[in-house]
Amino acid sequence: MVGQAVATTGSTSLESVGGENLEDFVTFVIAGQLFGIPVLKVQDILTPENIASIPLAPPEVRGSINLRGRIVTVIDVRVRLGLQRREIKGRSSANAQKAQDAAVKKKNQDAAEQKKKEDGASEPAKSDGEAVLDTQSMTTSTRAKNELMMGVTVEYKNELYTLLVDSVGDVIGVEKDRYESNPSTLDPIWREYASGVFRLDGNLMVVLDIGRLLNFASEGDA
Repeated sequence: MVGQAVATTGSTSLESVGGENLEDFVTFVIAGQLFGIPVLKVQDILTPENIASIPLAPPEVRGSINLRGRIVTVIDVRVRLGLQRREIKGRSSANAQKAQDAAVKKKNQDAAEQKKKEDGASEPAKSDGEAVLDTQSMTTSTRAKNELMMGVTVEYKNELYTLLVDSVGDVIGVEKDRYESNPSTLDPIWREYASGVFRLDGNLMVVLDIGRLLNFASEGDA
């Protein structure tokens, strides 16, 4: 049975920010670029696991998951936007990696303590070698965490789709008068699926048009 883990992180809440002249967006990052989707279009934020492949599906369709009894199609937004596909490391794999790192760290600490006892050291102190081993363990855990990809679930034409992205950010309220049409410098593929942009402080948020992004039928007819 396919399944998924629903994200309950404190950094992402689907509650509206509010404000008379504000439009609320769920933000996420792909390849270092900030994107946004209107919060009212988002159903869930989750970490997809056990994605079942779909035979003969286009490359941007990673497969499907079971979300509370409903079959949800998983769309790789990176591939949809013409970017390189990323392999997914599930939460269980990341947790296994963390457990392995912890075991290695404890083994190193025990070995260091034993050596100190044999050397007659009166007070425990970390050796340079132990510090290096701990740093390596932390680096491995961080890498495993970063390999997790997040999913933003939306509804389109009465069907659920989970948009696979690199990471999910906050729900933000943006002043409507900051909206601009797609700049000519935006990648042509991105312009095809974007409804416009918002220039934020030191950043550019590209707003994805869910209808265009998930309209595979029209592309098949073309």
